[in-house]
Amino acid sequence: MHKVKEETKVKKKQLKLIVVSLFITLLLASCGSGNDTGNGTKDNDTVSDPLEEEVTIKFSWWGADNRHDAVHDVVDLFQEQYPNITVQVEYGAWDGWQEKTLTQLSGKTEADVMQVNYNWLFSFGKGKNIFLDLNEVNDYLTLDNWESSFLEAMQVDGEQAAVPHGMTGRVPLMNQEIYQSNGLDLPLTYDDLLAAAAVIAKDNTATGEDNQYAYMNVGEFSLDLFIAQMLYNYTGKVMQTDGTVNYTINEVKDVLEKYKALEDAGALPNFVQTSPIDTESNPQWVEGNAGSVYEWANSLAKWTASYKGGEAMDEMIVGDFLQVDADTQPNIYVKPNFGYAISRNTKQPEAAATFIEFLFTNEAAVQASGDALGISSNSVTYDYQVANELVEGAVAQGYEKLDQYEQTVLDPYFEDENVRGERYTVYEAYRTGKFDAEEAAQQFIDKQQAALDKYYQE
Repeated sequence: MHKVKEETKVKKKQLKLIVVSLFITLLLASCGSGNDTGNGTKDNDTVSDPLEEEVTIKFSWWGADNRHDAVHDVVDLFQEQYPNITVQVEYGAWDGWQEKTLTQLSGKTEADVMQVNYNWLFSFGKGKNIFLDLNEVNDYLTLDNWESSFLEAMQVDGEQAAVPHGMTGRVPLMNQEIYQSNGLDLPLTYDDLLAAAAVIAKDNTATGEDNQYAYMNVGEFSLDLFIAQMLYNYTGKVMQTDGTVNYTINEVKDVLEKYKALEDAGALPNFVQTSPIDTESNPQWVEGNAGSVYEWANSLAKWTASYKGGEAMDEMIVGDFLQVDADTQPNIYVKPNFGYAISRNTKQPEAAATFIEFLFTNEAAVQASGDALGISSNSVTYDYQVANELVEGAVAQGYEKLDQYEQTVLDPYFEDENVRGERYTVYEAYRTGKFDAEEAAQQFIDKQQAALDKYYQE
């Protein structure tokens, strides 16, 4: 991937922030309770090799069925190589997973090894690391297998809170058929998208189930980043820096009006037309009535599989990112797709670190993962993925497309549920006519800034 710049619904989100705040003291209280004796040695490292002891660790993750199946296979392989280490598993869908993890952390019942979201590392501890510093287990986990910039993205308060599986960004997975059948080229600029809508959406009705759209954001997270990328494209400024929203009211107002023009033209479904199904099972996508979905590169396989029952792979291609004009290529937001962290409360840090090392450096484990985890930023994993031709199809296209653009790492608080929740509240009010563009712009800045202040100001 390109070198990245070093940047680094809804009232109920406020309750979550209160809960997080109540948890912080409890979580941080355990920060000094590892196995270190204070003289640089472990309590029992002179007694026996910790990897020869009979131990049990738990590994937790979220994802779709393809990830669940792949990780089960990896766990089986690990236990074959380390028969003395039993790995219990806990997994599920993304919906509700953050809240579940917070509850476990507060009660010190979390898994030894956890798949973690990028923003958790910062928001859960309000800038303090609540996970094990992985530098403490670098005899078992080879940190040199990552470029320093990728490791730094997951460092909190000077500690290595997690390691990234890889970097990812949302890309436009295009339904070529809907464009070709209408005699249209795929859009390059926002104006192209408006022009395409005049043809593709010409027979749409206010709430018609058979409506067709030139482009589509499935779910609020996609909508949020689509508008954030528009703001970046039109202003050249990122959303926030060091806890400060970077935009003026007029800048936000202008982009919100441009976005609303896309909805009004039928390029995108408006609020009423938007399906409540915000997964790859979205009927507008599955039935071929959307010209594109804007989704994470590492997750594209499930979207190609759901489109027309997986029987029309040749109709899809990863398109170009929308531009302000034909000559100005945008700088694209990316982030660690997820990482792996170790609990500060684990009794088996060496076994936990060995498990993470196995995920990345055992060729059979990498083969078993296939494309369920996306392309890795770990150099050993990536070499295995290339050698075994594991990442292909739309996922490979997605990463190839990202590599054609300059990239900026999202601020770690961009995806915080409270911060993002304030933005989405504004989008909904604006899209339903409760706010005009200027009122929405003012609220967009003020509400988001207030949410950020709760993290940055004591």
